Amino acid sequence: EFPRMAAITRDYLPIPGTEIDIERLFNITRNILGLRCGAMKGEILRALILVKDHLYQEKIGQI
Repeated sequence: EFPRMAAITRDYLPIPGTEIDIERLFNITRNILGLRCGAMKGEILRALILVKDHLYQEKIGQI
């Protein structure tokens, strides 16, 4: 009924459905932090994680 609200909610309130998704998000974060040595602001890190997760979801066809 509210497609735009649903898309925003998925971007800003991601709740992994399984433990596997949580592990994948931790791996994404570890890879990003490893590349940047932890020198970036939290909001930049959050944005990168959201983008990488969105790209992954598109790749596996869940979006």
